[in-house]
Amino acid sequence: MKLLEKIKTHTTDKTYCRITTGLIDDFETIMTGYILDYSSNFILLQETDEFLINGYRIIPINLIKDIRFNNNDKYLFKIHKEEGLTERIELPNYKINLSNWIEIFKSLKKNVNCIISECEAFEQDYFCIGEIKRVNKKSVSIQYFDAKGLLDEVYTKHYFEEITRVTFEDRYSQTFSKYTRKRKK
Repeated sequence: MKLLEKIKTHTTDKTYCRITTGLIDDFETIMTGYILDYSSNFILLQETDEFLINGYRIIPINLIKDIRFNNNDKYLFKIHKEEGLTERIELPNYKINLSNWIEIFKSLKKNVNCIISECEAFEQDYFCIGEIKRVNKKSVSIQYFDAKGLLDEVYTKHYFEEITRVTFEDRYSQTFSKYTRKRKK
């Protein structure tokens, strides 16, 4: 089955899946969850972590190497149903336009306080957590905060062509963002 057919099937059937992404052969990322929406360029995944729902991810389709639903995944899906997890799988209560990064970030800027933008394509991975401050034609500017919760005064710019995934409404960013603070001068 072709990738877009798998995406459509998982979205329509609301089935659990395991997604492998990557840009280079020796580096792959595996995510699990439920594909809730898609466009020709992106998917919206409600991510699961073991037997918990853990927010949403937007992933470019061109980075997806495989979407798996084998016997192991089918058994996990059965457990999710038995545990009532599948009853809580749902789209956000706002619309996200998945046509391109500009529209995605405009949608998120209006509705979400904190995101995680990542790029796993280079020797030094990019990880940026914080509030979306600006959306431009080629990039998004985020007010990053560090592991001590200190907010940067200068916004971090992430170019769309470098972003490999965006995470939001997850436990990490929602909890950590409540404890951010300004840097002392």
